[in-house]
Amino acid sequence: MKNTKKAIEAFSTYLQKKEHTIPWVLLLGEKGSGKTTLLYYLLSSNRDKVFPDTALNWIDISYGADWFKLIDLGKEILIDDNVIEYFLSIADGIVYVINGESEESLKESTEQFHSIVDRIPSDVPLLVMINKRDPERKVNLSQVLSNYDLGRISSPTDPRSFHFEICTIMTGEGIYRAFDWFISKLMSYEGYHEMVSVHRVLIYDVNGLLDFDAQFSSITDSEQDAVLITGLLSALNSMTRTLFKDSSFLDVVTVGDYSMVLVSSKQKICCLFVERGGAIGKAKQIAEMILDIYLEEGEKGRLAIENIVEESKHKDEDLSI
Repeated sequence: MKNTKKAIEAFSTYLQKKEHTIPWVLLLGEKGSGKTTLLYYLLSSNRDKVFPDTALNWIDISYGADWFKLIDLGKEILIDDNVIEYFLSIADGIVYVINGESEESLKESTEQFHSIVDRIPSDVPLLVMINKRDPERKVNLSQVLSNYDLGRISSPTDPRSFHFEICTIMTGEGIYRAFDWFISKLMSYEGYHEMVSVHRVLIYDVNGLLDFDAQFSSITDSEQDAVLITGLLSALNSMTRTLFKDSSFLDVVTVGDYSMVLVSSKQKICCLFVERGGAIGKAKQIAEMILDIYLEEGEKGRLAIENIVEESKHKDEDLSI
């Protein structure tokens, strides 16, 4: 339990220092359900720091253009009701993984499932994933609905955003279908898209040479290293657009504490350094506007670019120039 207490203390300290600017998702499930496999599946295309203490992990994950913080609770924490109540109170969404390996394992999971689901606020979207390790195994849907009483999770008298998916996490079957639904519900709250903190604006030519640089915060060593990386990425980005007929595969790159958002137009590439986990969609909109200004006015547009960045810090702003 010492490791558990340390993990929770570390998380509490983290909460005091970090703004709640992206949704927080709680990942739950019994040991052997496949939730750790799901975690690494989601991380496969965007590696992030994973804390070694298995009692508690919190990881920033990107899904398409959206980001969310995944909080993974280990078995040691799940036995403490007070701790569970705390995490349920701060979560914006819940993913619950059920072991669907056999009929027996499905029956064994019902008690813990209901003990947790009954305490989830009705306005929090819930994704239930029934994980079968064998893709060929047939799951008795009517039995699952009956055993887990899934029909009552969302009802006219107690409506909630709820979805369940029978999947094979090891192969990825069903994951994207499930998370497409989940992310759409999770991101429906516009507050998560309101603010972008831009630290730096860089504009490169197609060869990766820097044409424009505007800084909006003190430069860290990691940021300086990332500037060199973005020059290479800009040149490589141009090559991919040429090879793949304008389809860019390097529009968002995360390094250290920053996400680098790149947009391209007329042989120029604009890169924004934004805080990791920021609203990528809005960042792209800002980058496009900045690049339009630079292409039209060059260095003379610096003041207008600075104004655009300043506007992006405010909530409920309709960006316009």
